[in-house]
Amino acid sequence: MMKNPGGKLKVISLALATVALLLMAATGVVRPAKLSPIKIGAAGPYTGDVSKIGLDGLNAIRMAVDEANATGGIGGRKIEIVEADDAADPSKAILVAERLAMDRAVIGVVGPMNSATAQAALPTYQRAGLAIISQSATNPDLTEMGYKVMHRICPRDDAQGPASARFIVETLKPKTVYIIDDKTTYGQGLSDQVEPALKAAGVRVLRGQISMEDRDFSPILTRVKSSAPDLVYLGLANPAQAASLIKQAAGLGLKSAYMGGDGLKEKDQLIDGAAGLAEGMFVTSIGRDIKEIPEAREFIRKFESKYGAMSVFGGQSYEAACILIDAARRAHSDPMKITRANVIAALGKTRDYRGILGFPISFDSKGDVVGANIFVYQVKGGNFVPVKEYPATVPAR
Repeated sequence: MMKNPGGKLKVISLALATVALLLMAATGVVRPAKLSPIKIGAAGPYTGDVSKIGLDGLNAIRMAVDEANATGGIGGRKIEIVEADDAADPSKAILVAERLAMDRAVIGVVGPMNSATAQAALPTYQRAGLAIISQSATNPDLTEMGYKVMHRICPRDDAQGPASARFIVETLKPKTVYIIDDKTTYGQGLSDQVEPALKAAGVRVLRGQISMEDRDFSPILTRVKSSAPDLVYLGLANPAQAASLIKQAAGLGLKSAYMGGDGLKEKDQLIDGAAGLAEGMFVTSIGRDIKEIPEAREFIRKFESKYGAMSVFGGQSYEAACILIDAARRAHSDPMKITRANVIAALGKTRDYRGILGFPISFDSKGDVVGANIFVYQVKGGNFVPVKEYPATVPAR
């Protein structure tokens, strides 16, 4: 007759469990049951006048994070996005930066997208030691102020502006150019780069301003018409506003050609919004059109099947998120020892990252992208058609 068989079974079970744990420890597979998530911020204009561009960028970031999580996240830690709407407003961008900085699980930020919001928020990110990687903030000063947290995958306006002027002088050959900017860090800043380059080439330059809130452009368009320029250069951040200005100009009988910066390369808002009146207009771009890049085909297919047509900075937003995730994975071999500091260090060591933008991405000591080009497109038949390409050369400071 057996006495207390249940006790003997418990002893055997305990012994087997102990052996199993020792084997797991010997082979290095013991891990916590569940690792805490790791967070990245997504700062951009998800409401307001340029929300179309911002929301498409956010969707691209979501795609990058979903793909990374499907392959194990960062060392087994799931990635979560902290969505932070700055509405392209510098004052809101500071609040966004403070909120992201206070969340210690946030190890880096994709964005801000606008030069003005990046400029306003940078001191907060620097104090918090929180790396940012902007997909589209082009103002030169952003990487000239000594902020170690600042990185961007787009060329600067002091490369884009002179390239625009070179195209204007060499290809369009105008005698007089009228520049209209919107007083923003981006629009005015880009125009400030175009103007001296044109003047140095002997072109007569006139200039005026509107604000992003303006809807009636008749005062400035009356002045433009009276000066009879060969070309009107639009240093504007909002493509919908540019389309409205072009339509009002046509109503006043203005016959000048148009050119603008990278912020206007948006089919829905500029080309469709101008109802055919933007035909023939030129715009610069801080990257090759994503649809021309073979490496981006699968990304485009997935994005458009889920979210519909993509706007101008969708590809750059995806790439920026992927580079941040890659840096976090390289920051430390132990996923629980990833910190803001070692993410900054890993970002700075990014060399020849090959993603979907068609060129290997590296950062210089200031956080500027290395190896990018400036592209010129023309509106033809309701689409943007490539015309010219220039190296994104930045003058020495």
